[in-house]
Amino acid sequence: MSFAEERIFAVGEINALVREMLEGEFPAVAIAGEVSNLRVPSSGHVYFKLKDATAQIAAVCFRADARRLDFELEDGAQVIARGNLTLYDAQGSYQLVARMLEPAGRGDLERALRLLVARLREEGLFDPARKRPLPRFPKRLAVVTSSTGAAVRDILSTIARRFPCVEVLMVPVQVQGEAAPAQIVRALDAITALGNVDVVILGRGGGSIEDLSAFNDEGVARAIHRCGAPVISAVGHETDVTVADFVADVRAATPTMAAEIAVPERAEVLARIAGLERTAGARLAMRVDVARRRVGAFTKSYALGQVRGQIEHAMQRLDHASHRAARAAGDAVANRKARVDGLEGRLSGLNPRDVLRRGYAVCIDAAQGRALTRATDAIRAGNVHLLFHDGAARANVLGAAETHAPAKEASK
Repeated sequence: MSFAEERIFAVGEINALVREMLEGEFPAVAIAGEVSNLRVPSSGHVYFKLKDATAQIAAVCFRADARRLDFELEDGAQVIARGNLTLYDAQGSYQLVARMLEPAGRGDLERALRLLVARLREEGLFDPARKRPLPRFPKRLAVVTSSTGAAVRDILSTIARRFPCVEVLMVPVQVQGEAAPAQIVRALDAITALGNVDVVILGRGGGSIEDLSAFNDEGVARAIHRCGAPVISAVGHETDVTVADFVADVRAATPTMAAEIAVPERAEVLARIAGLERTAGARLAMRVDVARRRVGAFTKSYALGQVRGQIEHAMQRLDHASHRAARAAGDAVANRKARVDGLEGRLSGLNPRDVLRRGYAVCIDAAQGRALTRATDAIRAGNVHLLFHDGAARANVLGAAETHAPAKEASK
């Protein structure tokens, strides 16, 4: 090339040509590197360098794109920046205009997450038919979350305000970091073993996909599936969706909403009870009034008059029958009494004491205690007792006595 024929460019002109070439050749690139020299001026634009072991490149993320970042960008962070190459005319240096930034490795994480979601869905863990309804009036509620932070405060304060009579079992766990999945699994299994929990709230505040990784863990998903109580997932903010949300019986957009779903509003319950009382009272009064009118109409009916007449006649017949029965019973008693009196008279005539009063005595063998009816027996016994009507006397029988005929016979 002959310098005599050369074209002389202005600095701005050559920079504009180079910028046009860069933007045409590299309209969309993805560059992995380490963030350094990070600056965020008052404009809200983010300036930094992307470097590796051998080189570096300037980069800028304008405010509109920076607002969409879901993680904290800081020096030393390994990122993947997607955007286009351009030339900053004022300094004559080329740079990357980053439209999207994500932590390095997030792509692999998202691919693994998509595979896990597909596998669990195929197994039926997301099936709406297996999701359990929440109890309307839970007696005991378990909260599985970090013991510090806004999530637990929001849940507990909402429950205390809406339905303070429910018992709250706090199960503190880590919700971020390597130990978080195992702690969450143990907490859910312990609740199942406890057996008297009506509903579980599993939650935490929002964060990046890395922050929420514990709730995208397969072990946590299966623990939610086998939990003995219905689980409300309240992970992150409304736009955050995790595997735990898919498996849980109910998904809440925020921890506060989870508490509102889990327990009823006390004022609404009381108002409902009062309304039911009024309705029941009105219905009862109406039924009583209807029954009273039916009874009134029935008492005036011809059929009831007929029945009343039959009852009255039956009562009269019963009175007559009772009178006849009483009279017959009286006659029977009088007849029985007369018969008894006659028997008593006959028995009185046979009474031995009455016989003894007429001058007779009973001779009893003193040795054997038996009554003697023959004179020979008395002579043989010797010692006898003579029983009179007013007592007894001892006697010795000496021998047979001479018998005398009665005076009337002797005079003859």
